[in-house]
Amino acid sequence: MKKRYRILITGVVQGVGFRPFVYRTARKYSLSGFVKNTVDGVLIEIEGHDSEIKNFLKEVKNSPPEGAKIRSVFEQGIPEKGSSTFRILASSKSLSQQPEIPPDLAMCASCRKEIFDKEDRRYGYPFTNCVDCGPRFTIINQLPYDRKNTSMAGFTMCPECRSEYLSPEDRRFHAQTNCCPKCGPFVFLTDVSSRVLEKGNAAIRKTAEILQKGKIVAIKGIGGFHLACNALSPAAVKTLRVRKKREEKPFALMARNIPAIEKFCTISEIEKQHLVSSSAPILLLEKKNGSCLFDDVAPRNKYLGIMLPYTGIHEMIFASGNLEMLVMTSGNMSEEPICTRNDEAIERLSGIADFFLFHNRDIISGCDDSVARVLPDGKLMMVRRSRGYTPGSIRSPFRMRHNVLGCGSDIKNTFCLASERLFYVSHHIGDLENVSAMGSYKTAIDRYTRLLRFRPDIIAYDAHPGYFSTALAVSDEFFPDCHKISVYHHHAHVCSCMIENNLENRNVIGVAFDGTGYGEDGNLWGSEFLVCDYSHFENIAHLRPVRLPGGEKAIREIWRTAIAYLYDTFGKDFDGIFAGINRRINPEISGSIVKMIDKNINSPYSSGMGRLFDAVSCLCGLRDIVRYEGQAAMELESLLPDIEMDRSYRFDIVDDSKTIIIDQRSTIREIVNDLNSSLPPGRVSRRFHSTVVKMILDVCRIIRKETHLNKVVLSGGCFQNVFLSVNARRILEKDGFSVYTHSKIPPNDACISAGQAAIADFLQIGSEVDFRKPGKRC
Repeated sequence: MKKRYRILITGVVQGVGFRPFVYRTARKYSLSGFVKNTVDGVLIEIEGHDSEIKNFLKEVKNSPPEGAKIRSVFEQGIPEKGSSTFRILASSKSLSQQPEIPPDLAMCASCRKEIFDKEDRRYGYPFTNCVDCGPRFTIINQLPYDRKNTSMAGFTMCPECRSEYLSPEDRRFHAQTNCCPKCGPFVFLTDVSSRVLEKGNAAIRKTAEILQKGKIVAIKGIGGFHLACNALSPAAVKTLRVRKKREEKPFALMARNIPAIEKFCTISEIEKQHLVSSSAPILLLEKKNGSCLFDDVAPRNKYLGIMLPYTGIHEMIFASGNLEMLVMTSGNMSEEPICTRNDEAIERLSGIADFFLFHNRDIISGCDDSVARVLPDGKLMMVRRSRGYTPGSIRSPFRMRHNVLGCGSDIKNTFCLASERLFYVSHHIGDLENVSAMGSYKTAIDRYTRLLRFRPDIIAYDAHPGYFSTALAVSDEFFPDCHKISVYHHHAHVCSCMIENNLENRNVIGVAFDGTGYGEDGNLWGSEFLVCDYSHFENIAHLRPVRLPGGEKAIREIWRTAIAYLYDTFGKDFDGIFAGINRRINPEISGSIVKMIDKNINSPYSSGMGRLFDAVSCLCGLRDIVRYEGQAAMELESLLPDIEMDRSYRFDIVDDSKTIIIDQRSTIREIVNDLNSSLPPGRVSRRFHSTVVKMILDVCRIIRKETHLNKVVLSGGCFQNVFLSVNARRILEKDGFSVYTHSKIPPNDACISAGQAAIADFLQIGSEVDFRKPGKRC
C-alpha cells in the first residue's frame, strides 16, 4: 500500500550535502516526491510503499552526511499525489521553525587529493570544495543556504561545474560553493603598496618562497586574515612579536602534517582525530622535552597550539615549499578584531606584514580559529569556540518562554541568542577593550539576529557597572523595547555549565573559580561556592578577601597582589620573613603599597582564585608582571611534569554563620616556608595545586552535609587548568558526588552569555516572586 508523508528535518542540515543525500536515498528505495531547503531546515515529501518509506526514514535519521546534525524530525501523513519521480526543488522561505546555520568545514580528503592530481581539472586550485567541505557560516548573507545568498553569488558556474551541480551521482550535486579555476575565486599576492606581484598558483609558490626567507605574510583565509611566518625561524618570530605588539602571548602554529607535529610534540590518537576532523581546531599539545625551538613562539609554556591546514590555500603553501611549521596568528594588532576585508588588511596590517596573499571572495562574518585541548580522560575541552563549531546551537533542558539575548562578559566575549529549546552561542568576539572591538560586537549581534530571524524580548547583561557590554545593553538605542536584566557573573558561569549538561531547574553546588567577577556586595569575586538553580543563587563560601592595591593595575602588575597576600598573612614584617620579594621589589615601593591597603586607596577587596594563582606565581619568582590574561597561572601550571596529586598545604575553614571563609593565610605561610627552605618552585606548584583541589572537596563536603545536594558544577577560567579540572573531578566523584564540567563551550568567560540568557528567562517568569533577597540575587 502506497502512502505519502511530509517531513521537516531541522538542525544543521543545510550546506552539508543533506539534500543530495536525501535524493540518493529516495532513489535507492524507489520513492517519489521532492526535497528542498527552507529557512527552517529541509522539507521532504516522500511517496511509496510504507515499508520502503520506513527504510528511507531509518537511513536518513541514522546515517546522515558527516557534517549534518539532526535536531528534530517532524512527520505528517498527507494525501497521495501519484508522483513518479524524486526531485530537488528550489528553496523556499516559508514555515517558522528556528533555523540552524552550518559551520565552516575543513577541506575533505577527496578535494585535497584533487588539488594535487595533475590529471584533475582542479589541480592546483585552492578553492576546491564539495558538499562535505568548504566555507559556510562565514560566507552566508541570509538563509536559506543557497549560492545566491552567499558571497559566491558573483561567481557564475561554468558548464562543467554546472554539470556536476546537477548530477545526482556527483559529490558536488547541489554544492552551493562549487567552482573551479574557470569560474571561481582566485588568489593574488601584493606588496604593502598593493602592487600585484603574482596571481593564481604562482602567487602561492611565491608566498611559500617569501615565508622561507623569513618574511611575514598576511594570508586571507575562511574567517579572516592570518599573519604567517616560518615558525622555525626565531628571527621571523621575534620580528612578528615586535610588529604585532604581542610581547609574550603564545602564537598559534600550523603544521604541514601529523609527522611534523610528532617531531616536536607528544600527540595521542584522539588528538590526531580532532586535528583531522571537519572542525580542524587548534589543539594545545605538550612540547617534547628539548623542543626549545619554539621558546619564542610560546615562551615559558609547556604547550603549543597547533592546527593542520584546513583550506586549499594552506595545503598548497606547504606543498610549494620546504616548510614544516608556520606561525598562523590572527590578522590584527593585539586586542583588535580580526581583519576580514582586503582594503582593511592593507590599512591595519601594513605595519606588520611584508606581503599580502589576497583572494576575491568576500568574508561576510569574521571568525577566528577555535582552540581546544584533549584532557587525559579523552574528553575535549573548548578554550575558544569559533570556526568549525559556531554558530551551532546547544539544546536546552527546558523550553525558553522568551527570546533572550545574553550580552556576555567584556573578556573573551561571546553573546547568546536563546529561543525555544536552543541556545546559539556566538563565535569568539574577544575582549571588548576598544571602539573597533565594540563595533565588531554590535555588527555580529546584528548579523546573528538577522540570520536567525531573532527579536529579543529580554536583554541579559553582566552586573559589572564598568563593562562596555553592560553600557551598550542598558543604552536607549540598543533594543529599546526589551526588558533588561542584570545577572551576576558567577551565577551565569554555573548556569551555563548546567545548560550544556542538560540539568533541569534544581539546586546544585556550583563552584565558580576565575580571576574577577563583580559580586553583589560590589567587591571582586572569583572563588565562589554557590547553591543555585536558574532562578536564584546563594553564596555559601569563598576565599578570604584580600585587597588589590591599584585595582585593575594589580591584575597586570601581580607583584602588587603578592605583597597584598604577604601583608594579609604576616603583617608589616612580611619583607623580613620573605626576603625573596625584596630582591625584586624596592622596599620603599612595598611600603607605599602597604599604605594604599591600609588607607583603602583604590584597593578593592578580591576573593578571586585567579588572583591567588597570580600571587603564588610571583612568590615562586616566575614573574612580577603579566603580559596577557592568565599568564602567571599558566606558567605555574607549566612547572608540573604531570597531574599527580601531592601533600596539600594547610588552610582553615571559618564559618561566620553567614558565609564560609576559606582562609588561605596558612597556605601562604607554608609556601613562604618552603621557598625560604629552597624547595623547587615545581614542587611548590604541585603542592599548591593539590591544595586548591582539596579546598574544593572539603567545602563541597560541608555543603552536602547541610543541604544534601550531591551535584557539583565546575565553571570558570581556572578550570582550564588541566591539573585542577581533572583532579577536582576525580576526587569529587571518588567521594560520591556527580560532577558536571564544560565540553561544548569554554569554562572561561566565553560561557557567560549562555548562563545569562537562562537566568533572565527564569527571572522574568517569576517576576512576581522576589528572588532578589540578600544572598539570593540573580
